[in-house]
Amino acid sequence: MIKSIKVYLLGILVISSALAVLILFVSGKERILISYVKNQYANVESAFMPAKDVNGNVLYKGDVRHIFFHSLIVYPDLAYGNNKMTRIYKDYMITRDDFEKILPELYKNNFILVDINTLYNVDKDGTVTKKPLYLPAGKKPLVISLDDLSYYYSMAGNGFADKLVLDENGNVATEIVTPEGKKEVTRDGDVVPILDDFVALHPDFSFQGAKGLIAVTGYEGILGYRTDSLESATHPEDLVLVAGVISKLKSTGWSFASHSYSHRTAFSTGTISLKDLKKDTEQWDKEVRPLVGETNVFVGPFGQIFSPNDPRRNYLISQGFKMFCGVGMDQYFRNFTDSIVMDRGDVDGYRLAKTPNLLKPYFDPSILGFVSIAK
Repeated sequence: MIKSIKVYLLGILVISSALAVLILFVSGKERILISYVKNQYANVESAFMPAKDVNGNVLYKGDVRHIFFHSLIVYPDLAYGNNKMTRIYKDYMITRDDFEKILPELYKNNFILVDINTLYNVDKDGTVTKKPLYLPAGKKPLVISLDDLSYYYSMAGNGFADKLVLDENGNVATEIVTPEGKKEVTRDGDVVPILDDFVALHPDFSFQGAKGLIAVTGYEGILGYRTDSLESATHPEDLVLVAGVISKLKSTGWSFASHSYSHRTAFSTGTISLKDLKKDTEQWDKEVRPLVGETNVFVGPFGQIFSPNDPRRNYLISQGFKMFCGVGMDQYFRNFTDSIVMDRGDVDGYRLAKTPNLLKPYFDPSILGFVSIAK
């Protein structure tokens, strides 16, 4: 019976696609037609996916949630002291202690980390389709991403880690300078090692080993290494060291995305020109892509991913970007024929101060200390 229904629906698809052929071919839009048919077929097929996969995981039909963090404040007294960056740190960061309180809440609320790259498929002709997602029963998928993991010059001495390094066991850790001026390698200086250790204790918090998505710029290097400066005396060494860190990250469930090269204010205002966007993208491709490897994920600086059919988004698509991540709390997820758009919820001081209720699906905001929600 189900097979008959499937055949019937596919028959309707064929008829509707035939009409689309007539309309679109007359309009000279053959590529649009092919993408349309593929997506419509995929939508019909998804209705007939088996309820479970071969491993007993259940077909998930709800929203895929996505939240993001910036680097964590390890020493609040330094970050919130008499510093011109204090307002920025209060608005866009949270503390290490806060993050360590949030993770158990996400776990308790049955979230499970998934790799963003497993949510969609890109055909040879560039058509993008959403993939079915199978998860352990009762689990809810969650993507975690990290923005600006470059450890900019402005952060030095202000209560943050300085870089990601490999510790004595070959695992990714943080190098940090204490308020007393002592340099230490720790496992609790930022999101990466903290999340790695949490998953080690709770392996069922990660689906198929997934951790998170690291969105990097390039204008002051990446991961704390000044890979942007050929004049730097440590540039050759930095390239070698960061390669080792990146290799370990990728082998332990982390992936990378472009966050633009410059993170210019013109992205925030939407005034960046197509010419400047091209220069920015070419610079990222030249300096950063060779280090982090291939990626088709673009995490918009300031959440800027441009509108559908905007020449700037079309340009990014032409350069191979297929997943576009903006900023928003409404679980927006839309599959276009040539790309997918997914919003991310910000977990930061501004959100905690202004609309903490929007974070309740993830964790109880009241568990966090007053520092993060200080106005």
